[in-house]
Amino acid sequence: MRRGLDRDRIGHSTPMTATGHAVSTRSEFSLSLVRGVLLCLALCVPVLLVPLNAFGNPQTLWHEDEQRMRLGLKLFPVSIGALEAFESALGPDGRLLVLVAYEGPRNPALQVAAHFETAAKVRGHGLRVEVLSAADLDAYTGPRPGGIFIASVGLAPNRLRAWSERQRTLVFSPFDGAVEDGAVVGLHVTDRILPIVNLTQAERAGVRFKPYFLAEARHYESFDEIDRRANFLLNFAFFIQWPASAFDSASAPLRYCVLGNPELSASLQRTLAGERAAGRPLQLASVQEQTPWRRCHVLYLDHRVAESMSRVLAEVREAPVLTVGDTQDLVQAGGMVSLVRENGRLHPMINRETAARAGIQISSKLLRLATLVPESRTR
Repeated sequence: MRRGLDRDRIGHSTPMTATGHAVSTRSEFSLSLVRGVLLCLALCVPVLLVPLNAFGNPQTLWHEDEQRMRLGLKLFPVSIGALEAFESALGPDGRLLVLVAYEGPRNPALQVAAHFETAAKVRGHGLRVEVLSAADLDAYTGPRPGGIFIASVGLAPNRLRAWSERQRTLVFSPFDGAVEDGAVVGLHVTDRILPIVNLTQAERAGVRFKPYFLAEARHYESFDEIDRRANFLLNFAFFIQWPASAFDSASAPLRYCVLGNPELSASLQRTLAGERAAGRPLQLASVQEQTPWRRCHVLYLDHRVAESMSRVLAEVREAPVLTVGDTQDLVQAGGMVSLVRENGRLHPMINRETAARAGIQISSKLLRLATLVPESRTR
């Protein structure tokens, strides 16, 4: 059944012109620095995965949690240093207040505090550390901290969310599943060690990161977020018109391709089932790196394939392929639509001129709800 324009999914906005920001030498240096730190973390993993006794006896933390704690000690200062409002959080003495929260045994939290006070610096600034029980942090009314480090496993999700929102700060937990529960930043452990950011919770807490950090980090989206993104892509079929030459026949399917986000692919597969637009079935294509992208009608490029973005965009330039991404970078690089978060909702940024050159017509209803990006920003 044809679906109308869903404002909960498309977002609420009035047309405006987005302004660009040049990449500064300082940003490039910061990007190199954080990549170096993250690479060091990845290389150090084999060394760290040996028995460590710094956090007390085996009854205090399980072995895996102990290793995550060690990695978190390195990644937490990097995460704080990537905050846009870092300088405003510094105290009169030039140090940054950090709270270490725990529930249960206190020893791991004391070890964390000792490390931060003696060995950690953020952008050259020392840390002033306070250790608080979870109950004390619930009632905390002191100065706004620059960050909160979680030193205990299993803290309630509502606490993680409440602390970041009440204190308007980053809550970092190194433990598995904490970001899904509501921490703003945590660890993503596969063959590399990377930060993982809960963008929804960061927005709720008023926490903003510098672009270089978000480019390196994994982004966590809840299943609800992924489903909303899939519904956005579905709705494009009803408010965008492709030229007849883009199809093999009048009944040929409108083909979606998703590169770099298997979770979105799975959600989109369910969302498109049984749907039709302008008499055409909507179909998710199986995508491999060798796919001829010009065979797609909607091509979604996730931030995880940023290194391939320029090449793929060049392959489909001026072809009737609606290129969509999840970061502002795509629409600035010559893509057509970026689905970004704004005020807690997904919001489209659209380059109408790029779409028009490819013969793609975008409904005025959709354009009225989007941020329009001028052609000059993509050159």
